[in-house]
Amino acid sequence: MKEFSSDVPSGKRALAAELQKLCRLLALEPDGSAPTQKQAADRLHTCETSLSRFLRAEYLPDISIVKALHAAATTDTGDVEKVGITLADLEELHSTATAEQQCGDCVQLRGEAAAARQQASDSADELNDVQAELGTVRAELGTVKEEAAALREEAAALRHEVRTLEAEAQTLRARGGRALKATARHAIRAGQRSRLAARAGAALLPVPPSRGDRQQSNPEKRAVLAVARQAEALQSGGRQDGALALLRHSAEVLSPIETAALVCILREAQLDELAGTLIHIYGRDNPDPHVMRVAAQLHQHGAPDDAAALLRAALSSRQGAP
Repeated sequence: MKEFSSDVPSGKRALAAELQKLCRLLALEPDGSAPTQKQAADRLHTCETSLSRFLRAEYLPDISIVKALHAAATTDTGDVEKVGITLADLEELHSTATAEQQCGDCVQLRGEAAAARQQASDSADELNDVQAELGTVRAELGTVKEEAAALREEAAALRHEVRTLEAEAQTLRARGGRALKATARHAIRAGQRSRLAARAGAALLPVPPSRGDRQQSNPEKRAVLAVARQAEALQSGGRQDGALALLRHSAEVLSPIETAALVCILREAQLDELAGTLIHIYGRDNPDPHVMRVAAQLHQHGAPDDAAALLRAALSSRQGAP
């Protein structure tokens, strides 16, 4: 028999005890074992957890569960007397347990109502205290408003002074700005002239003639410069993928002399990342004779480090090939 909690009312306790007895009268399984609690719950069309709580008097079952259990026990024993309790008596126990539960609910509700009344009384006292504090706050607020009015007057005077100072500062900035712009224009023009002179004198060094090579014509020089400017614009605009695609295409179509010139121009423009990428792509994707020619051109342009990097890129790609 399942144990009952000490606070279980007598009516619910008596009903649960009878339900336990009825469960023990259910027919044995074909192998001679008693039905499990789950099997009993299935016959009563309820779940195993609910049946367990009914039998421990934790919950009060519906009258339909009570009737179904009595009918199952009567059917399995085949004798009403063996059941030990009539359906009418079982229903009476269920009614008593239900009345006890409703009564307990009433007691609980009365307790909750009393607690609510006490809370309302406490809230009324707190409201009186809040109203008294509110009166004090209103008085303090009047004083604060007077002080705020005085501060607003002071702020208005300060704003007037600030506007006056800003007007004076703007006048001074305008004068200084004009002088600074004039100085900057002179510096920019001087820098442009020096860069143009340096770029005009930066002709490609002569190279030994070899089969497949050709000296650059002016249109070809302009093409190399255009590629460098376009790559710089793409990178500055955040289009790194576009710059890489341009370098890959250039490595396919430019001659060795043009490729070496493009590397030097990228270095001159401080686009070191693009220059290094072009070196890697050209060394990886082009045949050894072209790589050697570009390396020779770079060496003659005074870029031995780039020439060595190109040869390393080519060697690395060849060693990694199957």
